[in-house]
Amino acid sequence: MFIMPKLAFYVTLRCNLKCKLCAVYAPYYKDPFHPTLEYLLMCIDRYFEIVDRIRLFSISGGEPLLRTDLPQILQRVQQYEDRIERLEIITNGTMIPSDELIDKLCAFKIKLNLLVDNYGPDKSVNAEAASEKFKKVEGANVVLRDYHSADMHCGGWVNYGISQNSVKKSTEEAKKLFAVCSYPQKLDFCTSMVAGKLYSCTQLRRLIELGKIESDPSEVFDLFDPNQSDESIRERIKALYTVDMLSACAYCNGICDDSIRYPAAEQLSV
Repeated sequence: MFIMPKLAFYVTLRCNLKCKLCAVYAPYYKDPFHPTLEYLLMCIDRYFEIVDRIRLFSISGGEPLLRTDLPQILQRVQQYEDRIERLEIITNGTMIPSDELIDKLCAFKIKLNLLVDNYGPDKSVNAEAASEKFKKVEGANVVLRDYHSADMHCGGWVNYGISQNSVKKSTEEAKKLFAVCSYPQKLDFCTSMVAGKLYSCTQLRRLIELGKIESDPSEVFDLFDPNQSDESIRERIKALYTVDMLSACAYCNGICDDSIRYPAAEQLSV
């Protein structure tokens, strides 16, 4: 049986905030990823053809509540709930979940994490209301994460330093970073799925988009590659959890215990 620790399933990269240090670079896309409902349903089905079980399936963005069809997406996910240990949704506190979404969440029998990030009253204008609405889901773990006070969650955000001007480190330096970066060491790589591909790291995806590194089949797994069998894809994903660095580590600052923290959700001026 193939069990994955965690997947961030991106339903959109559109967002209604424009955060300078956005970890998924949502405000930096002219045409953010926002596929059809049919495509996302196909991706969910394909994922569970490859993976037998997952410990944490996270619905992510962008801002996932921008998708009015999120209840329909969850309905498809629910078909696999006997293979999911915990389902998670992360929202930025700008929107209040719909009654339809709450009803759909109430239908799940598995553990639910419903995380509302609060970036302050000038940004997360509905953070408290969203949190209260989510509490209607009986048994759910609803967390209102403080990202605006002096004691903000994780001390604030980090600057990964990913840009066209990123300078390549040595292999030795990259391995040292990998050994202390929270993504691979504490967060089970935060493997994410965008457009039918699994990326071992969000920063890796961005570096590929910028042309700084090439897509490596040992780090990026195209679930719809007609030249790869299911077993081949599965074995390559398994091998990810044995590596001592990723190619992205040569360009990234990582997120480490001693990383400089910045105020969360500072907005771009344009």
